[in-house]
Amino acid sequence: MSKVSIVVPCWNARACLEGAVRSALEQTYDDLEIIVVDDGSTGAETLRVLKESDWPRTRIICQANAGPAAARNRGIAEATGEYILPLDADDLLEPTYAAKAATVLEERSDVGIVYCRAAKFGSEEGSWELPEFSPDELALGNVIFVSAMFRKADWDLVGGFDETLRHGMEDYDFWIRLVHVGRKVVRLDETLFHCRIRERSRTALFEEDREQVVATYAKIFRKNRDFFAEHAEALFRRHFALLKDVSALCARLAEESRGAASERARLVEAKAEADRYNVALRSELEHLQVELEQARAQCAALQRRFRLLKPLWPGKKPHNRTPE
Repeated sequence: MSKVSIVVPCWNARACLEGAVRSALEQTYDDLEIIVVDDGSTGAETLRVLKESDWPRTRIICQANAGPAAARNRGIAEATGEYILPLDADDLLEPTYAAKAATVLEERSDVGIVYCRAAKFGSEEGSWELPEFSPDELALGNVIFVSAMFRKADWDLVGGFDETLRHGMEDYDFWIRLVHVGRKVVRLDETLFHCRIRERSRTALFEEDREQVVATYAKIFRKNRDFFAEHAEALFRRHFALLKDVSALCARLAEESRGAASERARLVEAKAEADRYNVALRSELEHLQVELEQARAQCAALQRRFRLLKPLWPGKKPHNRTPE
């Protein structure tokens, strides 16, 4: 079996770096090395972790800050393994990932990328549901995370990761170039990679900047226009499917809006009818209150008349008293 190099670019990763390296050291694959590239870290905790580290089978390379792609390229250039497995400094690998991915590369010379199913942890948790790979799907967006195994010879063939993509998506560009030169892709049907989700990560900040996202994707498109041209049908199928979905959504919203307007009109009329009923009810109540007051007055007058007439009311004569 060929040697595997796990390359860990690091910039101010703090204690997460320890967990990432430990997950690399726990791989069941025997012929393995780990290369940590410190990309100009300035944080005291990260520098302490690096200084105090005593990880076996691990080399630490330090360089001035140049970005994740440059750090990854530096580590791969220094690697002695035939197979490369990148690992970001805050992510984790399951122990059998390297062995299972390397087995595929050993058995199939046509395969150039091996990845797996993934799970998220941190600020989000659960299965990371990515679309299943196909060249058409790759033309629509990145479906392979950076921790996928590939051959160092292929990295050299396509020129490595694009170091000008400082904000992100350098892995997407790299996978496109590998697929475009004919490399096949295999996904292992097991969850062997864990991606840490952080609210203020480089990816999260990148996705918040719409103009930067557009500029990055446009750059990747121009660099790889032959690949995208080969899969133009997929792009246009998705384009027109989205237009159809948007049209259907607009029609549904318009229908719901008309229904809401009709319902509002009905409710307004119902309220007006209720208001009219309430006015009539109040009027009737006031009328009844007047009649009640009149009845009370008549009752009081009758009671007074009764008291006046009571002494004159015919009845039994009083008993004669017996003289004492």
